[in-house]
Formats: sequence, C-alpha cells, structure tokens
Amino acid sequence: MDRGLEVYQRFLDGDEKALDELIAMYRNSLTAFICGFVKDSDIAENIMIDVFVELIRHKGFKGKSSLKTYLFAIGRNKALRHLKSNRRDFISLDDVENYISSDDLFTEKLIEKERREMVHEAMDKLNPIYREVIYLLYFEEMSYKEISLVLRKSSKQVANIAYRAKQSLRFHIEERMNADEQNK
Repeated sequence: MDRGLEVYQRFLDGDEKALDELIAMYRNSLTAFICGFVKDSDIAENIMIDVFVELIRHKGFKGKSSLKTYLFAIGRNKALRHLKSNRRDFISLDDVENYISSDDLFTEKLIEKERREMVHEAMDKLNPIYREVIYLLYFEEMSYKEISLVLRKSSKQVANIAYRAKQSLRFHIEERMNADEQNK
C-alpha cells in the first residue's frame, strides 16, 4: 500500500496529525510542480494549499492511483485554471537575490546558474505537454503509468510523448550550446 494512502486513511479516520504529515510529504514537490506552470513561488504555494483544501473538503480520492498522482492532477488543473484567468509573467526579486553570494562561491554559482538557465530555457521552448512529462518523469520520478493518470493519457501515449520530449530537449540544449560557442 502507498504510504500516502495509509496516512490519508488515518486522516479520514480522524487523526488530525495525519494531515500535517500529508502536507509535509507532498508540499515541496507539489509546489515545485505547480511553480513550473505559474512561474511564481507565492502563487504556487497558494495553489498547493488549495489542492490540500480540496482534498480535505471533497474527500474524493478513491485510491485508484497513488495519492501523489491524485494531488498532482488536482494541482495541474488548478494551475492551468489560474493561468487562464491571469496572463501575467514577472520575475520575483527573491529569485534574483538567491543568486547573489560571497566571492568564494561566485564563480561556482555562475556556472551552476548558467547550466540551470540553459536547461530552463530549453524546457521553456518545449511544447507544454513535453515540459510536463519531462518534469514528472525526471523531477518527480513518476512512472509512465502515474504520469498517464495525471495527464489523462494512456501509458503508451506518455511513452511516445517522453521520447519526443527528450529529443526536443536535447535539440534545444545543443542549439543553445552551439550559439554560445559561436558568440565566444
């Protein structure tokens, strides 16, 4: 049995601490997943809270998938609804300040920042469904079956999307690396 399902069942049975445990289990990964859509950590945090509110209010989880898969599906739907209603992108000053560091780590941070930017830039160029599959596959370590439940597609469709997404991501990273080489 899925650990999340066990904790959720304890919550349904009246164990108040189980809710805190559920939130601790899924908070960070769910918020990061949602942030991939909305590009703002505060908004992602609010949507993550809405996901748990929906889980508590509706108690609609039937155990047909893992609890993580269920929460990510709700989070995805809420993030997409948010994007439809709010079409603004902006950069958080907190994100900029995170890259400012002492002189000892400056070079290391710059290299890491450039590598992350390259991957993020390539991810941003991907078709949105490719981006979702790559994120769920590599960052959340979900199986094709779990991803198929989140995206409401067959496992075979997810495998095909993942294959094309990896090719596209590789292409965009190589394109960026070639452009960087030409600019030097």
